[in-house]
Amino acid sequence: METFKTNYLPLLFLPILACCSIFYPLLVESCNPIDEEALLKFKGGIEYGAQYQLATWIPKTNCCATWYGVECDAANGRVVRLTPFRPANPMDVDISVFVNGTLSPFLGNLTYLQVLDLFHFQENYLSNPDGLRGPIPPQLGMLSHLTSLHLGANILNGSIPTSFANLHKLQFLYLGYNRLSGSIPNIIFRSMKSLLTLSLAGNNFTCSIPSSFINLISLQYLYLNSNSLSGEIPANLGKLKHLKYIDMSYNHIRGRIPVSLGQLSQLQFLNLDHNKLTGPIPNSVGELSQLQSIEIRDNKLTGPLPNSIGKLSQLQVLHLNNNRITGSIPSSIGGLVSLMFVDMSNNRLTGVLPGSIGNLTQIVSFILENNMMTGKLPPTLGDLTTLSAMQFSNNQFVGQIPSSFGNFKDLRILNLSNNQLDGTFPPQLAKSNIFNLDLSRNQLTGKLPSTIGNMKSLQYLNLSNNKFYSSISVEFKNLSQLYDLDLHSNRFSGSLGIIFGKSGTYSSLDVSNNKFTRGIDEKIGLKPAMRYIFTLILSNNPIGGSIPKSIGQLLQLRVLKMIGNRLTGNLPQELGYLEQVTTILLSKNRLTGSIPSKVLNLESLQVFDVSRNQLTGVIPPHNLNIPASSFSRNLGLCGAPLPPCKRL
Repeated sequence: METFKTNYLPLLFLPILACCSIFYPLLVESCNPIDEEALLKFKGGIEYGAQYQLATWIPKTNCCATWYGVECDAANGRVVRLTPFRPANPMDVDISVFVNGTLSPFLGNLTYLQVLDLFHFQENYLSNPDGLRGPIPPQLGMLSHLTSLHLGANILNGSIPTSFANLHKLQFLYLGYNRLSGSIPNIIFRSMKSLLTLSLAGNNFTCSIPSSFINLISLQYLYLNSNSLSGEIPANLGKLKHLKYIDMSYNHIRGRIPVSLGQLSQLQFLNLDHNKLTGPIPNSVGELSQLQSIEIRDNKLTGPLPNSIGKLSQLQVLHLNNNRITGSIPSSIGGLVSLMFVDMSNNRLTGVLPGSIGNLTQIVSFILENNMMTGKLPPTLGDLTTLSAMQFSNNQFVGQIPSSFGNFKDLRILNLSNNQLDGTFPPQLAKSNIFNLDLSRNQLTGKLPSTIGNMKSLQYLNLSNNKFYSSISVEFKNLSQLYDLDLHSNRFSGSLGIIFGKSGTYSSLDVSNNKFTRGIDEKIGLKPAMRYIFTLILSNNPIGGSIPKSIGQLLQLRVLKMIGNRLTGNLPQELGYLEQVTTILLSKNRLTGSIPSKVLNLESLQVFDVSRNQLTGVIPPHNLNIPASSFSRNLGLCGAPLPPCKRL
């Protein structure tokens, strides 16, 4: 569910700012007795919280002059505006006001009331809701002059009273983020022809969208998100020609997006995320010339993207991820000149990326991962100089990474993993400020250029499963921000010294399945780069030499894998200092001597394997459930879980 604060804060002051009248306190000796009684009954239902605001509500005093949040009509002295939970300063929009209590049915006696605002803001509403509870009194339907009713962000339950059908003058109705449930009464919207904003978001409504919605001919903002609504989007939705904002996300709405949607010429925001919508995006969407945001993620949409989508020159957000959209991206996409955020990941898109993509010069984030796109990456991608994130992983792109990628001065995330890209590491990337670079699972080859040392913003680097070769250049030491390095399954060779000796610190290091040699630095545990490492994987390199005792100084280490490294010598006792370690895998080496008891009894240890070595002696008693296979093929080892030692 989307956060309450994101959805609701822009709505807080619409009723206040939109009111056409300004009310002044009436200088009379006392309240209208009917209004005073209604207000005091309401105050009596508030159990705690907001008392400092209601402290001014003193019987027999002038409610129009001194009662906080109460305003009256200067002509007749009747209460026309009630906003007791609003902060005194309208700019203090996100100051929490804690309220607990119920809605008094006597509020229905405030027959001249135009604005009733009992919105209850609190910072942690979704995790720890508080506020007015119980049902909405049907007597509120007697407030025939009401233009704004705001009961949002409380814990009201039950259904919407059918008496709301009498609120013919209502312009703003906010019932969002309560615990209302059941059906939305069809009758209440038949005569609300002045309604501008309707929010029922964040409740538990389980019905379909009422057909009477079509009578809301003035409606501009519609919030139905985060319920359990079912049924289909009304086919005649296009008749609500003043709609600017539609949010029906996080429901169970099924069926197709109606063609009539294209008639909403003023629509700016459309959010249908997380529903069960099927069928294609209608071609009529291209008629929404004011549209700024389309979000239809996590549905079951099929068919191709309509060519008409390129007509949406005002569009800034296009989120269609997690659907079943097929076909190619139309070249008309180049018409989306205002586009900033694109996510079409996890679909079934095919074909090549059109060169017109270079027209999207405002784009910040471009996500196409997990599709079936083919062909070469167009050089025009380099024209997207405002790009911050490009994620094209898990496609079938071929060819070299374009040299135009050197134009990316603001790029922070580049993920081209699991494609069929070839060629060498593009030296042009050294000009960028990338901090997350993933080129893994391609067919890249050659040496890493020494200019990689210029990528000083780099934090995450994954070049695994390629065909890179040669030793690591000394300039690699300059990558002081790099904390996660994955080079596994390449043909890198030479010493690991430069990798262990870089500036800054690692969190994770995987150089397995390469050709590194020359042993492990005896002072590895004292290297600043290794001080906070969690994961160290050196497996399947012909490293040779012994396990350094200083490895016991890697006190943050959780995972240690040195399988098939041609290691010799004893298991150092110092491994027993690794109190955080959960996994130690040292199989397929040439280790000798016995297994230190302290190592096998590390409190956090869960996985341990020293099979296929030359270890001897009795396996120390331990509480771990380690299979016999983890000690196998050490001819000199004996004791549980292996057979007992032979007595001499």
